[in-house]
Amino acid sequence: MATGLALTTATTAAAATARSAGTGHLSIIGGRAVTEPYSFMVSFRLRGLPGHHCGGSLIAPDWVVTAAHCKGLMKPGRTQVRVGSLDRGEGGALTSVKRVITHPGPDGRGRSGQFEDDIALVQLDRQVDLEPIRIADAPGRVGEPSRVIGWGMACEDKNDPTCKNGPRRLQELDTVRVPDNRCVSLNRGSELCTGEQHGRAASACNGDSGGPQIRRVGGRWELIGATSRDGDDVEDRMDGGAGCSTNPKGEPGVGIWTDVTHYRSWITDTVGEQVPDE
Repeated sequence: MATGLALTTATTAAAATARSAGTGHLSIIGGRAVTEPYSFMVSFRLRGLPGHHCGGSLIAPDWVVTAAHCKGLMKPGRTQVRVGSLDRGEGGALTSVKRVITHPGPDGRGRSGQFEDDIALVQLDRQVDLEPIRIADAPGRVGEPSRVIGWGMACEDKNDPTCKNGPRRLQELDTVRVPDNRCVSLNRGSELCTGEQHGRAASACNGDSGGPQIRRVGGRWELIGATSRDGDDVEDRMDGGAGCSTNPKGEPGVGIWTDVTHYRSWITDTVGEQVPDE
């Protein structure tokens, strides 16, 4: 998996623009077309650049949680937000970005490391009449199943237009939380190390950044994570090449998701009582 799973672009110029914005956006490798609706699923697209850029999760009528490294593509009035659709090009509720708030970090001066506190809140320019997802009370133990969703690259050949453009239909992948020591440079306590449920070479990829990691709690989906980056590679590989689903040895890889449950108090303080509590 590449580091920072954000934008998959169709042209070299667009890719350069995205990188200058601080992104490296990923789709799901080895997943399948979604098997059910997800009213909380969000797609961000900056006008003037091709396709989908980042994912997110609707947590209140006009608030979305996503990855902080997507912020460079979140332009008030210019970034289109599509909520609740299974097709990244049509359907759902269409709105725009009003403002973006990133976590201040432990010292109150901003993120102290490249990927520390990789979480952001996006306020929409209007409320949408769709059901938000509840943030779970806890992410669950190692070994518990989860699911990741996104429109990122579904294959890893960056020279294949089918790969780099990503799927129109939303993809899902069944995953499982794995021990923290499986992931390189994991921020313990605020991030989740995650692999494919059956140990296959399958994971998030370019275009999946910020998208949801969810798990079943009492018969419903609850939000536990936001797609952040590769869990295998020390070096940044945001070029959309091989590596999304494998480690440097070619073995099935793992990924890192921001633990949204860790930031629940900050989210509630920022968004207010709109965040579903039950």
